[in-house]
Amino acid sequence: MDKRITLQIFFVSLLLCVNACAGGEVQPPADDRPEITVETIRDRINGERVRVPAADGASESRSWGFARNEPKEIEIVEKQLAGDTAIVVIDMRTGSAPRVDKPRKLSGRLRLHYKLEKGWALRQWEIVRIENLSFAYEKQ
Repeated sequence: MDKRITLQIFFVSLLLCVNACAGGEVQPPADDRPEITVETIRDRINGERVRVPAADGASESRSWGFARNEPKEIEIVEKQLAGDTAIVVIDMRTGSAPRVDKPRKLSGRLRLHYKLEKGWALRQWEIVRIENLSFAYEKQ
């Protein structure tokens, strides 16, 4: 028998053996998207703005900008990923940064819409829109 034919038979046999050992199942490709965590949300929400009504309903709504130095308690309620987009619903409690003239406390639910930004060597989730589901402020 020719050496080439013997080598081909060997590689085909090896391939069949490996496939049988794997249970014949093809493994899905690894998800290389970065995970959206509480830490990711806490970092990416800084600089974003959302319209916020007063909790008592009497005062007018305001535009709230999230600052890096304000305290943030975040809990992820729901997460949906579809390709290069994601929607994350969070419960959040925050407030004015320390030593502010008119301090406010804010709490409630927000829906964050993300898009996966692809750089030359970096992939990261960026917030493209914030929906206010029940996030409201109260004066202290």
